[in-house]
Order: sequence, then C-alpha cells, then structure tokens
Amino acid sequence: MNYASQKRNNVTAKTNRRRTGSAAVLVLASFTVFLLMAALSIDVGYMQLSRLELRAAADSAAKAGAESLVREDSTSAARTAAITLAAANKVGGSGLVLTNADIQFGRSERQPDGSWSFVADALPLSAVRVTASQPVSLFFGGITGSHSFSTSLQSTASFADNEICVVIDRSHSMCFDLTGNEFSYPPAIATTPDDPVIYPPDPTESRWSYLQQAVVEFVDIIEDRNSSQKIGLVSFGSEIDLSTYEGGLTGRTFPASSTDVSLGDDFAGIRSSVESRGSDVMLGGTNLSAGLQAGIDMLTEPNVTSHAKKTLVVMTDGKWNFGTDPVSLAQTAKSNDITVHTVTFLANADQADMVSVANAGGGRHYHASNGVALVEAFRELAFSLPVTLID
Repeated sequence: MNYASQKRNNVTAKTNRRRTGSAAVLVLASFTVFLLMAALSIDVGYMQLSRLELRAAADSAAKAGAESLVREDSTSAARTAAITLAAANKVGGSGLVLTNADIQFGRSERQPDGSWSFVADALPLSAVRVTASQPVSLFFGGITGSHSFSTSLQSTASFADNEICVVIDRSHSMCFDLTGNEFSYPPAIATTPDDPVIYPPDPTESRWSYLQQAVVEFVDIIEDRNSSQKIGLVSFGSEIDLSTYEGGLTGRTFPASSTDVSLGDDFAGIRSSVESRGSDVMLGGTNLSAGLQAGIDMLTEPNVTSHAKKTLVVMTDGKWNFGTDPVSLAQTAKSNDITVHTVTFLANADQADMVSVANAGGGRHYHASNGVALVEAFRELAFSLPVTLID
C-alpha cells in the first residue's frame, strides 16, 4: 500500500469514528428526551387521575354532609359526616383532608334558566358546599423539575326537588287492632250486636291510628326540611257499591282508589285528610294495583316538574286480593323514572310481594312489626329522599 492510500484510509477511519461518536450522542440525547417525555406523560396522567379522585371525593363529602344536615338538623353533624367521608376517599394515595373552613352551609335556589345557585347561610339550610384541595406528589419530580401539584374544586349538594305520592291502604283491615289477627278489633269497638264494619277505626288503638301518626310525621319532616317539595295522597281499598255486603250494610259506596290530596304543597291538607279518613268507615279488600295506578297517574300528569325526583311510598297491612299483579305496575313506574318504596305493617302483611314491588320499582322495602316501627319507617323514608349535586 502506498502512502496516499494509507492516508486516505486513516482519514476514512477518523471520519467513521466521528460519525459513530455523533450517532451515539444523538441516540443518548434522543433517549434522554424520550425518558423526559415518558416521565412527563406518566405524571400528567397521574395528575388527571388525581383530579378525578378529588372530584369523586368532594362530591361524596358534599352529599354526605347534605344527607346528614337533612337527617340530623345539625351543621356540626354535617361537617363531621363530610370530613369523615372525605378521609375515606383517596386522592393521590392519601385520604382527602377537609377542615371546618372548607365546608359551607346554605340553600340552593333554582334560576330562571333552570340552573341552580348556592346561597351561603340562607335559611332554611338545605345545601352543603365543599371546597377541596390536596397536594399530590409526582413520580418523576426529580426529572421534570415539578415535585408536586395541587388542584382545587368545589362541590355542592342539596336536598333535591321531590314530587312524592303517598299511597295508603284504607281497606277494612285497617280498623283491626295490632295483634295481626283478622277481625280482631280494639276493645273500644263493639263487635255485637252490630257488625263492627259499620264503625270507623278506633282513634288510638287501630292500625289506622298508627298509620295516621306515621303519615303526619312523614309530612312534618318534609315540610320542615324543605317546604318547596310537592306531595300528594292516594288511598285504596276495593270498589264498594250497594250490591256488596258492606255497601248494603252501610249504604255507602267507595271507589277502589281515590286521590285524597292532589300533588302540591298542601301539607296541612294531607294531615287533615288522614284525620278525616279516620273518622269514617273503612270498607273492602286490598286493590293495591288500583292505588299504584293512581299514584303513577299523579306523578305523570302534565303539570309535574320535569327535573324533580319522583317517589311513590306505598303502605299496606295485608295482601292484595283485588286487581292485577302490582309488580308490573311498579315496573311501569320505574320506566317513568318513579322510584317505588313499600311499607308493610304487622305479621300478616305479605312482605314477599311488597319486596318484589319495591325491587321492580327501584326502591326499598320497609317492614314494621308494630305501631312505633311504622312511624319510624316513615321517618326513615322522609329522611332518605334524594340529595343531588348542583355543581
């Protein structure tokens, strides 16, 4: 090999080494950028996840506070409920920490455009606003230069607009006493020589007397918590005409169901209606489906509020023995966005059927084994009416 060729080879080798070195630097730089981008992507994704966790935790805390406010009528209890539930929800791996200052009370007011606004400290209190923030450590702060981030948001929960129809049993068995036995009357009701069918229920010891207490308690709680709620009353038995034994005996006729108080804010009207019913005879059997249909009709009338939560509360002390299977009507109610809760009273009540009705209607079944438990069941129902998020 001559000198010129060797020189060219040396130059080529040096050039190749330079190119190899440059390529290595480029690969290293590219890999570093890739690592930075990967770290940034992971941290950004974690930030988004933490924001979602914060939203879920704040919403849960606000709803817990609003539910406690309605149930306990205590801002202290509501704060405790909100703080406790917030701590049970993880944000960035740690429970959300709220302080008393993060929780406001007020009421929600519907605006002309259909939206809701929160008015702090407005009475009566019906809404809870939670302001939530939490610092979250990032995985790759040492690489990206940002070791943590913090975000803040508000969540407000309020006692919802509700439209409620209470559907109650006025069959003759509501005149019986609380033993659970058929045709067993309170001592004040004479059973001879006249048929006790001709008498109204005993005002203190009949099944109806305890139902009256329960309905009044239910209405009182709803009115006290939020008097803008709408409520109506339906009663049911079975159709009585003069050809029936009871109709012929009393000279009275009754439809299978009746709208005793139309949907609205006439709380006093419902109280007086159940009292008035209690001073009249109660005849016939149990056409539960007629009562359900009347309740559905009330909550699907043209004048109902489209955004309101609609609820049927259905009470009976027996088993349906007239009409059609009420389960299919409960399904109809659910298809119309109506929740159906059921209440059975005393041992002879058909709990199995009423559990099925509640399940079909997307609601809950309550059983009361005595008069005190019946009042408590209606209290629980009043306090369980929906709480909704408004922002």
